[in-house]
Amino acid sequence: MLRFRMLCSALLLAMLATIPCAPADPPPAPLSFNPLKLFKRSPFTAEAEIYAGGITGDSVGQAYQSLTQGDYGTRFTFGFLKGVNFTLDYMYSNQDRLFTAVTPGTGALPSGTLLMRAANLNVAFGSGEIYFLQTKRAKFYVSPGIGFARNGSRSMTFVTPLGSASSPILPGTAVTFNLGGGVKIYPWKHLGFRFDVRDHLSGGGTGNLDATGLCAAVVPPPPGCTVNNAQQFFGSIPVQNNVVFTVGLIFRII
Repeated sequence: MLRFRMLCSALLLAMLATIPCAPADPPPAPLSFNPLKLFKRSPFTAEAEIYAGGITGDSVGQAYQSLTQGDYGTRFTFGFLKGVNFTLDYMYSNQDRLFTAVTPGTGALPSGTLLMRAANLNVAFGSGEIYFLQTKRAKFYVSPGIGFARNGSRSMTFVTPLGSASSPILPGTAVTFNLGGGVKIYPWKHLGFRFDVRDHLSGGGTGNLDATGLCAAVVPPPPGCTVNNAQQFFGSIPVQNNVVFTVGLIFRII
C-alpha cells in the first residue's frame, strides 16, 4: 500500500513538472498625460446649459464693498477637439456694489457723503475647457476665460445733515478675466450636471459717475443733480475679485 502511494506521488510530480510555467504578468504601463492628444480632431459636439449658484463679496479699503449674493445664467458649449471645448456664458446677479466718498462743503451745501450704488451685475464671457481627466461618465477640467462685467442700475446718493437725494447714473463696464475648474457628470446620454468654481478678476468699471447727463431730462432737477463732477471725489473704482460657485444642468444637443 505504501509503495502504491509513493508511486502515485511520483507520477503526480512528474505530471506537474511537464506543465509549462505561465509567464508573469507584465507591470502596468505608467500613466502619462500627452498634451498633444488634447488637440486631436473629434466629432463636433454642442451643449446648452442653465445654472445657478452664488457669488462672493469683496471689500477694498473702507470705501468700496460688494455683497455676497446669488447668481444664475446660461452657457453654450461646443467643440471639435478630443480634450478642449469652448464656451459662451452669460451670468446675472443682483449683487450690490457700494462706493462712498466724502465731499467738502461748497457754498450753500454743507459737507456730506456721496454713495454710488450698483444694484446688479451682468457678466458675458468666453472660456476654454481643458480636460485633464476623462472617464466614461465624467470630465474634469480647468477653464480660463475673458469677457466683460457690467455694473447696472447705478445711482448716486448725496447725504448731508440737511437730508439726502438720489439720481440715476450710467452703467459702468470693465474687462474681466476668470479662471475656473470643475467636473461635468453624465448619468444619461443627453443629460448631465456641472459643478463649477470660478474666480473673476475685473476692473472697476468706473464709467461716468456724473448724474447731470441723466438729470437734464428731469424738470426741476432733483437736489442730487447739484453735485457736479462726482469723479473728483471718487477717483477710479478699484479692481474687484469675486469667486462664483455654480451647479448646472446640461442638455446635450449633438
